[in-house]
Amino acid sequence: MNHKEITKQRVITFLTREELEFMDKLENDIRFSTGKFISRSEIMEALADLLTKTNMDAVGIKNHEELKQKILEAIAKECGELLKKEP
Repeated sequence: MNHKEITKQRVITFLTREELEFMDKLENDIRFSTGKFISRSEIMEALADLLTKTNMDAVGIKNHEELKQKILEAIAKECGELLKKEP
């Protein structure tokens, strides 16, 4: 069996108070509904994993708003493809 060693890197980000409160809400919703703890870092990791699966192309993006739009389109496309695969 071929095991690939996973090396994780630390990423520091700045979130608005609203974004941080939303992350805390997700964290608390998980904890109170399941008894399991999933950290903000794990939530961010899950988002990065999902975005990676879209194979989004970022060529030509000039600003934050264009980036958000491109991410939204990539996720919508991925969701549409997943729905097509369901019986």
